[in-house]
Amino acid sequence: MAAVLIRMKRMNVSDAKIIIAGTGMKMKKYHVNFINQNIVLEAEENSTVAEICEQAGFPLDLVCSGKGTCGKCRVEIEENGKKEVVLACQARLSGPINIYIGENDYSKKHQILECMETEEKFNFDPALKKTYVDIKDLKKQQGEFLRGCDLKTLRKFSSLINEKGIKGVTFVLYEDKIIDVQKNNTTEFLYGAAVDIGTTTVVMYIYDMNTGKLVKSYSGSNSQSSVGADVISRIFKGSSNDGIEELSGKIINTLNNLADKANIEVPFLADNMYNIILCGNSAMQHLFFKLRPDRLGISPFTSITMDFVECYGEDIDLNCPDRCKIIFLPLLGGFVGGDTTAVLLAAGNKDNFKLIVDLGTNGEIAAGSKKGYLVSSTACGPALEGGNIKFGMRGTVGAVEHFKIENDECLFNVIGDAEPDGICGSGIIDITAEMLRNNIIDNTGKMLTSHEYKELNPESSILGKLRTIDGENCFIIYENNEKKIFITQKDIRQVQLAKSSICSGCMSVLKTLGKNPEDVDEAVVAGAFGSYININNALYMGLLPHGLPEIKLLGNGAGKGASMFLLDRKMRKICNNIAEGTSHYELADDNYFSGEYIKNINFIGENC
Repeated sequence: MAAVLIRMKRMNVSDAKIIIAGTGMKMKKYHVNFINQNIVLEAEENSTVAEICEQAGFPLDLVCSGKGTCGKCRVEIEENGKKEVVLACQARLSGPINIYIGENDYSKKHQILECMETEEKFNFDPALKKTYVDIKDLKKQQGEFLRGCDLKTLRKFSSLINEKGIKGVTFVLYEDKIIDVQKNNTTEFLYGAAVDIGTTTVVMYIYDMNTGKLVKSYSGSNSQSSVGADVISRIFKGSSNDGIEELSGKIINTLNNLADKANIEVPFLADNMYNIILCGNSAMQHLFFKLRPDRLGISPFTSITMDFVECYGEDIDLNCPDRCKIIFLPLLGGFVGGDTTAVLLAAGNKDNFKLIVDLGTNGEIAAGSKKGYLVSSTACGPALEGGNIKFGMRGTVGAVEHFKIENDECLFNVIGDAEPDGICGSGIIDITAEMLRNNIIDNTGKMLTSHEYKELNPESSILGKLRTIDGENCFIIYENNEKKIFITQKDIRQVQLAKSSICSGCMSVLKTLGKNPEDVDEAVVAGAFGSYININNALYMGLLPHGLPEIKLLGNGAGKGASMFLLDRKMRKICNNIAEGTSHYELADDNYFSGEYIKNINFIGENC
């Protein structure tokens, strides 16, 4: 049972005030002292350390959904004077403890991927606008100004117009219809947000809706990750009334945290953000709006609705004006959601045949043209985003993001120019490709032992990096007196499964349309993860089919498409056409995909 905090206060341990936490049931409670944060609380017996950390405001990285298999939630605790490192998702409270966690254990600064330019051109013509009317003009013809208003807006106007000293009223309009009124002239401040709700990361782009300029970008971890890194875990959790409340609350809280950060830096944002465009996969849409996702977890994976979902701020607990217009872009079928709709919007409206792959925790594949697309989804994570990898981690400070072997020397870049703590997705692809190029692994994925490698390369200094650790062949990436970071044979197997899934998915979608990779006019890779990978290395290891034209990187296409929808009202028609002209294809039912999946398990090892 999770610990429930009533309130917390930062303090010195010497004069710490105990904060009582509990659920109201008569259960034993024990003191929990967060040493580095100077916080003390009481938690219920049998609560996991992970639950206590989350309730205290320090959520840990539960990539394996708390099953105790990923090892990403290791923390140091002290009980009865004895210190030990435990898995927070497994260790349960049985007495008073001290918890030692540092900022790097719970506070992860993600790389923010800006909306990137595409060939699709659009005008700045937003549906959201403000107009100011002087009090004198209002008194003359207020009935004309208020034509078509709903009762709530009429009531608010009737109150404002009778206030003493009022100089005029600002009308907030969406699609030329008044949705709110403000006292005096506030036309200088008008904002909108485009939000990409990823399974792992949420990115919010704040725009000045008077100029169309990007004001600021913010990103953070999707706090639903504490339930599980994958959508299946969240669908299972959300298939109950209590579960859907919890998961909806988590993603709303994530967005509110980003909005709160923005409100500190952007003048008068909280009172003037009147349009929020959201996109995300099908599960994210359901969980955001408290739509039970049960059917998404059962074949044929159907959604409650695939249409636009629209509401006002007052309908949901977001930190925005009550009359803020909130729109979630339409889904395309199965797990292919509004984020793919946004990517297709950003990819352009040319009448050429495209193959578009959006790489993230889940991989979405689309093939077709503006006349229509065939879309599907396949699991490319969590291995390619650090999950199920011994030293895998997300794209945060301390992650090895690029890697190269040159003259028998291992060269790498680390996010934040820090000492390596682990390896993120782009680094995993580079390392795998370099191991393949340098015969450290063969095409079947087998990692050579030091003895086997010595027979092929007796003079290579790489030899010292091949070791057996805990009975498993490993390749050392980084080592000092205190830590080792390495790739294991099991890690390589996980990469093989992930890369085969993506490549086989692409081939299956193309075959269904009667196409080959050589028939593709334009190949596009989108997604934050996809933006940082070395495409040549991805092709070399067989992540994408061979025979494609030069691959273009779209960046965060979902964020770009959502931004286009926010800034140009004409995008709604194009978005509708995409949704109506798209068909969904379920790979799980395809025997060809199964065959390709087995065939593509092996690495290609061909330069492109």
